[in-house]
Amino acid sequence: MSNEMNAEVPPIDYNQLSQIQVPLDQAGAVFAQKDANGRTPVVLVPLNPHRIKNSLVIAGIVVLVAGFIAGILLDQWAWPSLGTVLGIGLVVAGVYSSFVVRVPEGTAALLSRAGRYVRTLEAGVTMVPPWFAVSHLVTRREIPYDIPAVEALTRDNVRATVDTLITFTITDPYRFVYSIAADDFDAILLAACLDAIRGEVRRLPADKIADLTRQETAELGQALNAEVEPYGVTIRKINVTDARPPEEFLLSQESRQLAVFHRAEQAEKQALAQRLQADAEALARQKAIATVEQEREGLQAQVQQAEIRKRIAELEAQTDELRLSTMEERLSKYPQAAAYEMQRAQLEIARALAGNTRAVLQIGAADDILRAYTIREFIKQQPDIAEIDEEAAKGAAAASAEEM
Repeated sequence: MSNEMNAEVPPIDYNQLSQIQVPLDQAGAVFAQKDANGRTPVVLVPLNPHRIKNSLVIAGIVVLVAGFIAGILLDQWAWPSLGTVLGIGLVVAGVYSSFVVRVPEGTAALLSRAGRYVRTLEAGVTMVPPWFAVSHLVTRREIPYDIPAVEALTRDNVRATVDTLITFTITDPYRFVYSIAADDFDAILLAACLDAIRGEVRRLPADKIADLTRQETAELGQALNAEVEPYGVTIRKINVTDARPPEEFLLSQESRQLAVFHRAEQAEKQALAQRLQADAEALARQKAIATVEQEREGLQAQVQQAEIRKRIAELEAQTDELRLSTMEERLSKYPQAAAYEMQRAQLEIARALAGNTRAVLQIGAADDILRAYTIREFIKQQPDIAEIDEEAAKGAAAASAEEM
């Protein structure tokens, strides 16, 4: 398959360069435009290389002969004199023009003598003897050369199409003119460009072919210059205007890129869902830890309160035990003090009842009623309850004194 592609060549009539033959004074206009076939003139061969204007010389000779004939026929010598002056002037003008060589701007002229190259004239007006002929005019401008679409195999055996435009200049007109014809150079340049482009495409994979339009083409230019340098030509620029693999490959590549994009998007969504789930789990763990911490603190508070209550109960028990032991000890020493304290409490109650006639006394048994009446009568019979208290106090003091 590779051999078949390398055998492909553009149509035979794809020539873009031409060599034409026109008068020397028309060279400037001819180089500025393409010919009737759309080809660019690069070499011009003058129709009159010696530049003598034969029309003026012939006209001068005719005027000179006519003057002499008129003088003989009319028997007037003024006519031969006039004819001689005009004839000589026309001959001189025709010969003098051959000394002036006008080389149009952007071209170079090759001079030859007896068919051998002498030297090269640059653009401008130069005085050259007529025995030096202007054999060729060669353009020195940059010439665009369009390479037809090249189909070549890539490194991974995918057929790619590349369009290229190059520009070159003829740096050595002598070598270009005497080494090769314009049509032959056209074919050689096209073949060299096709071979170099195929080699460049072969080095790249299919997915990198489109990058040819943006890559530097220095290596490609060096390869082409090596091919055309023997002909006095230098490649100036190489522009890859279009480089593309087949449409099916592009569609497949686009599908793969879309699939990669979708996979990346799904992976991103999955990663986001995993992050959200991880955040939710972390938040739940934090809440659980906070709840456990709160419960632990609550339990610690309850334990502390229980310990405090236990301690209070122990202190109260110790206090009651101390109070009861003290009371028991005192009762054991003063057995009548308990009866006295009870009687005193009963007296306080009776006094309160006596002072409040509206008070309601709930009495549970008959003994309570009898006791209430007895206390009431006792209070009525005693003129002053303060005396009883005083006596009781004295009795308690006496008891304390005995104890001491």
